[in-house]
Amino acid sequence: MARFRAFINRFDPRKPRFVAPITPDRPFVAIGDIHGRLDLLEALLAKLETEAPKLPLVFLGDYIDRGPDSAGVLGQLMALEQEGIRDVVCLMGNHEAMMLAFLDMPGAKWPLWTRNGGSATLRSFGLDPDSGTPAEIRDRLRDSAGLALLEWIDQRPLLWQSGNVVTSHAGGDPTRTLEPHRGHGLLWGHPKIFSTPRQDGLWMVHGHFIRDKPEMTDGRIGIDTGAFHTGHLTAAIIEPGFVRFVST
Repeated sequence: MARFRAFINRFDPRKPRFVAPITPDRPFVAIGDIHGRLDLLEALLAKLETEAPKLPLVFLGDYIDRGPDSAGVLGQLMALEQEGIRDVVCLMGNHEAMMLAFLDMPGAKWPLWTRNGGSATLRSFGLDPDSGTPAEIRDRLRDSAGLALLEWIDQRPLLWQSGNVVTSHAGGDPTRTLEPHRGHGLLWGHPKIFSTPRQDGLWMVHGHFIRDKPEMTDGRIGIDTGAFHTGHLTAAIIEPGFVRFVST
């Protein structure tokens, strides 16, 4: 298990230095992009029962598409949040945003969503993505998923913060003040996230950008390890002064 003392980035003396200890109000766990891998979600939750029992869980979005059981992942997460056994926060990802856009504008948004794994999500709800018009498939998805689940997806927040640690799906622009209504960079990412250290004393925990292993530098912690094709779903256990990574 990797364990990092989270203070300053010293890799390039020419860049502005990020200098801030990591100080959440209390320890919590952030979990990266799941993309329909219910098997990995269940395996990781079992590990966290030992590694981080009872800590709050913050899921960073992209629960659906690409993997085989998006419907199962959504149902599991909604149940975890609603049963109240432990604190659970499920953020919005860009793939959930694409699904919601398809539900609103099926003809216009069908190509984008299906190019990015939406067909796998439809199959997980028992639907054939090759049978019917986009509007007909939208109506079937509404019936199959049910109003309660679709409303739950629509209500997902863009940000969650504890102390000087902020979580979002894609991290946003590190040079701008974080605002929940400024959603594009928080859902789809911003190129400056890799070139510009944060200077506001915040640590941003994000997914969205697939890497071979978790990254921790320049005021950001990236934990998307491509679960849907690598089999590695990653969590960051974040506590004052330290971060530990756990993967399937």
